[in-house]
Amino acid sequence: MQYADHQAEPETTATDGLSYTLGKLKEMKHDRYRVLLTKVPPPPQTEGDQLRASLKDAGIPLFKSEIPLLVAYRKASAEGVSVRDVKGDRNARRAWLAYERVGKEIVNGR
Repeated sequence: MQYADHQAEPETTATDGLSYTLGKLKEMKHDRYRVLLTKVPPPPQTEGDQLRASLKDAGIPLFKSEIPLLVAYRKASAEGVSVRDVKGDRNARRAWLAYERVGKEIVNGR
């Protein structure tokens, strides 16, 4: 079975792209997918929660996990290392664990 993946950032341009992709999946009658919310800003910002609620209300399948907006990812990219290997960033572990949670959801099918 093939799965379609799409990630969505809680900002207008990305959600426009998500809407387009979901429309195409529907046209193709492809129903084996989940949306991963990425670059989700921390509280008190509510864009991530609002996007999640909106997609859930629309019946769009979502990963329970999400990827937070953290500088550690940019540092990892700049250093050419995995985020788990970023030194001196207190959020590097949190960033790594976010992707581990998504991986576990994929492997466990939940």
